[in-house]
Amino acid sequence: MIRTRLTSLGLVCLLAWAHPLSAQSGGPALPGLVQDALVVRDSNQVPHICARTERDAIFLQGFVHAQDRFFQMDTLRRNFSGTLAELVGAAALPQDVQLRTLGLRRAAEASWAAYQQNPDTAQLVVDLQAYSDGVNAFLAQGVAPPEYAALEITAAGIEPWTPLDSVTIGKGLAFGLSFDLGDIDRTILAQTYAGTGAALGFDGTALFSEDLVRSAPFDPTVSIPQANRVASSAARQPTEPVRHLPGVLDLARDYRDAIADLPVLGPALRRGEHEGGSNWWIVDGDHTTSGHAMLANDPHLALNTPSTFYETHLIASADPTCGLNLVFGTATLHPAAEGATRPSFEPTSSGASLDAIGVSFAGAPGVVLGCNQRICWGATVNPMDVTDVYQEVLQLDPQSGLPVATMFEGQPEPLVLIPQSFRLNVLGDGEMNSSADAGIGPLEGGLTLVVPRRNQGPIVDFDVTSQPVTALSVQYTGWGATYELEAFRRAMYADNLGEFRDALQFFDVGSQN
Repeated sequence: MIRTRLTSLGLVCLLAWAHPLSAQSGGPALPGLVQDALVVRDSNQVPHICARTERDAIFLQGFVHAQDRFFQMDTLRRNFSGTLAELVGAAALPQDVQLRTLGLRRAAEASWAAYQQNPDTAQLVVDLQAYSDGVNAFLAQGVAPPEYAALEITAAGIEPWTPLDSVTIGKGLAFGLSFDLGDIDRTILAQTYAGTGAALGFDGTALFSEDLVRSAPFDPTVSIPQANRVASSAARQPTEPVRHLPGVLDLARDYRDAIADLPVLGPALRRGEHEGGSNWWIVDGDHTTSGHAMLANDPHLALNTPSTFYETHLIASADPTCGLNLVFGTATLHPAAEGATRPSFEPTSSGASLDAIGVSFAGAPGVVLGCNQRICWGATVNPMDVTDVYQEVLQLDPQSGLPVATMFEGQPEPLVLIPQSFRLNVLGDGEMNSSADAGIGPLEGGLTLVVPRRNQGPIVDFDVTSQPVTALSVQYTGWGATYELEAFRRAMYADNLGEFRDALQFFDVGSQN
């Protein structure tokens, strides 16, 4: 637990930035707030939110997120939903088409439906709605953040926030850490080696699988001696070339070229070139001046501007000030220390039902990494293979000429067909909030084909002129209902290691350790 000290200057700053908010009277009125609450911004502008109830604390988090970061939030929800062109214009359309095909928004809809039906996630549903209400309370003030003026969008042209938007952002952030299309390049490369070997008289498949992309380590040393492993003397299995359908490798090359330069999807092709990873270190209290343990954590997320993270402090307590007379919980002010302007944070028995400080994602409720009054936690990124690309044979409708089924073991399995409509913001016409149809036809991305067998995975490319009609589909763990936001919510309330481990059972995808 990292403890900081508060200078006299910090004390003055905190007093100056304390904003009591009122549900009815006694302070600035904020519609949607149920009981009086307090938002204190410290000298680093970090908001410390004090509310009587957990619902109001999350409501205010949505409000301050929107107050500071709404354009970032709007960009994230649109980016992952495949509607960014409606905000920034035609330049975003190629990525919109690909992301709408992949279907992060559809995956978020599956998660949101599961949250509403599962009694284990009932409180998360309440939190997501409270958060949305807080964001919309900010939008109701009718003042658009300054970025919208350059995009010719007024406050009236901004869509209200919904719980589904928050779930979509959660899905998108997990997607960015775990989605991997490296199978495409590896398949193309393996076929190239096999073909070259056949032409020149050597085993190209063996060269590829046993040397270039070797799965066994060169050194048998392991960091966990007790781990089971295959004896080094075990006989190697003979390598066999993969059999590809006619035209599939051309489809793979075309799809790779189509997404290689897209900001969200391009990195998924190259993830294997620079394996993601991150780190932390922990110092026992026996070795610190304060006697408290210290945890430093670097999750290795992108260095974006604004930051990926948003620091915050959430308190729900019967105490109307939550101890925010510049003392958090039972912590006391300490003598001045140069450069330190944060309040101290120490374990307390203040009776607060929620008291968590750390970093959050702008667009989603709660504290993602940080401390409550009992535990602190961090996360590292670790590469995991949760994506697979499949070759498919399609069956066409004889009248429309469009695919209607995939063939599996000689039998047709119906596809799910989803019509898509794309719009874009018309910039430079001098009109505010003007948009136009993007004119995307069914074979250009206007019709999404979903393969139920592939965890509701989409067809990302196909060729109706080939015989048989070939296609590529993508299966990914995150296409179905997943519960990452519930894992973060439970971690925020965990009393001990056991409860924290229980929270992790809800973490389905995202490549986090």
